[in-house]
Amino acid sequence: MKESSNRNTIGETIIGPEVQDTSGPNLLFVGVITRPHGVKGEVWVKIINKADKFLDGQTNKVLLGVRQVPYELESFRVHRNGLLVKLAGCDDRNNADILRGSEVYISVDQMKPLRPNEYYVNDLIGLSVFTENGEHIGDLAEVLPTGANDVYSINGEDGEILLPAIKSVIKSVDLMERKMTVRLMPGMRKR
Repeated sequence: MKESSNRNTIGETIIGPEVQDTSGPNLLFVGVITRPHGVKGEVWVKIINKADKFLDGQTNKVLLGVRQVPYELESFRVHRNGLLVKLAGCDDRNNADILRGSEVYISVDQMKPLRPNEYYVNDLIGLSVFTENGEHIGDLAEVLPTGANDVYSINGEDGEILLPAIKSVIKSVDLMERKMTVRLMPGMRKR
């Protein structure tokens, strides 16, 4: 067996060094490895919040699990509602199965640039949401992908408010102030 005191392993295959502390807002949660695919070490990743649209040919490293262990990304492709991913050092089905349940992250600096008024889901979660009149209605708890547009779930004193992510409702987003300003349409609130 290979020495692995300062390296991580899949089975007995050395796959890379321990990760430094890379936690924080510079990572995007892509999804979760749900199962192996085939016999050559590919894994199927369930995509969370359309994260795949931020991946491109420049993406060459992913971080897995709570410890955010780095893996070299050999290839990926969109497949059905997920990604098929091949990681360096993961060369058979048994090694791929060991990764089942691992969360997958990528560094923001590896992602495609955002267009104006486009945000990473991770940056939106937790924003304080205010009406145009300055009334605090709650905090953004979840982004729900739908066919036409995303829907923001706001948790507040009045319970859950669902807001469509459209220009006529979402008036401004200030990530530095952690604030979103919205225009509530009639019937959006339970009062």
